[in-house]
Amino acid sequence: MIAQQLIQPMTRMIRLILVAILILVGSRLDAKPVELVFTYWGSPFERKAVEKVVQKFNQQHPKIRVRPQHIPNSNYTTKLLTMVAAGTAPDIAYIPDPMISKWASAGWLIDLSDHFQNDPEASNRMPQIYYKVQDKVVGANCGNEIIILYYNKQVFDQAGLAYPPATAEKAWSWEEFVAVCQKLTRDRNGYDATNPNFEAEYITTYAVAFPQAMFFALPFIYSNGGQMASDDGHKLLLNRPAAVDALQKMQDLVYRYHVAPTPSTLQSMPSSSFMLQTGKVAMDITGHWKILDLNQMGFDWGMGVLPYFKQPTTIMCGCPLGIFTSSEHQEEAFQLFKALGDTASNDLFGNGLWMPLHVEDYTEPARISRWLNGRPGVYPAEARGVLVDYTINHTPRQAPVYWLRNYGQIMDEAVTPAFSLMWTGEANAQQAMDQAVKEGQKLLQGRLFEE
Repeated sequence: MIAQQLIQPMTRMIRLILVAILILVGSRLDAKPVELVFTYWGSPFERKAVEKVVQKFNQQHPKIRVRPQHIPNSNYTTKLLTMVAAGTAPDIAYIPDPMISKWASAGWLIDLSDHFQNDPEASNRMPQIYYKVQDKVVGANCGNEIIILYYNKQVFDQAGLAYPPATAEKAWSWEEFVAVCQKLTRDRNGYDATNPNFEAEYITTYAVAFPQAMFFALPFIYSNGGQMASDDGHKLLLNRPAAVDALQKMQDLVYRYHVAPTPSTLQSMPSSSFMLQTGKVAMDITGHWKILDLNQMGFDWGMGVLPYFKQPTTIMCGCPLGIFTSSEHQEEAFQLFKALGDTASNDLFGNGLWMPLHVEDYTEPARISRWLNGRPGVYPAEARGVLVDYTINHTPRQAPVYWLRNYGQIMDEAVTPAFSLMWTGEANAQQAMDQAVKEGQKLLQGRLFEE
């Protein structure tokens, strides 16, 4: 009798526990994964590559579901601003680099400092890749990039010229570069730019193309000992002799030597990658990220280091990744942030879109091999010389977009209009940069953070 009295309450208790367990398990089984929106830009090839990475992340993180949202480059900033204003900002996104400090100061982006300091997987990235406002980390490169030179091997072979150097130690001086450019440029009659019968009005092959913007001139300004702005961010230095000399020599490629297309000619042509593929240009100065596109285009191309003035120089750059304060799932968004920067698991580091973010990927042989040789056919044989040593030893200055306060307004209202005058031939480099400094000096407000 006593036993029965003891058993009955225990049986009821066990039943209750079992019911509770079933409810708990059922709720977990029914729980939907956290949904994140990741917004980004990029070419059609880049779009497909990013979608594959997101699909892989979703498979590896069943409690998180990421929806990739691609927006074309041309209206990316406008579209993202509209989304923020409407209260539909993504959780995590590519942030246009001229806008990141402004958006962070407006409170749109979270402070990532603790995440980077406390997470061993995320804390060992290269120091140059962080975007900061005062003591806060508000973004970081999703991948590292440098500015390099690409070339069409067939055009060089037909001209009987050696390919561009693949190491900084053997880089062309500017004078050597100009001489090669003159031999590569051809008119409709097959004359190169050294021939007295050369017709500059009827060029069929230009030696070199490059984006006619200040950012792509920076490596040459730095190479010549110049700067865009003083280190304290209070003086615009683009009209000083070192910067002007480099810019004038770049302008001379267009209007003196006729080996690079004018802005109007560039606008009438397809993309520089297509021009390189079809032999309309022999060389293209642009970012490492072009490798992804070039590998889809079916022609024999190579890469080299940039020509130099005083010291072989390039710059590190990269699209900043940021997390919006409006996100309800910031911790999960940082998991995606971290995964996007993982060389081992993110295919974008192996297919030629991004370069690694960690110093060890440029100094440890096994790690160098993992991203350069992990996928045969992506990187040409000369890639190690162009990308590894060049990145570690020839990037002496962080680009101003990372540290110069009010950078976006300075560019929009002063520098870009002045560069436009220079590239259209309406002003020489000195005149254009004097104009840039006149309009831009009043906009300078110092540094975003202390060194």
